Amino acid sequence: MRMLISNLNRLTTVTHLTRLFFPFGLLSSARLVGNGDDGRCNGTAMIEMEQEAGMIAMYELHNLQFMNHYIQIEEA
Repeated sequence: MRMLISNLNRLTTVTHLTRLFFPFGLLSSARLVGNGDDGRCNGTAMIEMEQEAGMIAMYELHNLQFMNHYIQIEEA
């Protein structure tokens, strides 16, 4: 399952996302969407994980306050 995570803190790293989603299952991939030349997160990321684990993670983490931002998660 591929998920789009938005409203992330600009300081978010792939390690932060991996730790956030780890309790629900292993990630197949995690990618931050960069913003121009600095390569920092622009507040959006793409996550891929197993379908059932992804559905549970999406349900549990949507609108969660993570790094002082309420993140939004939807299927991509």
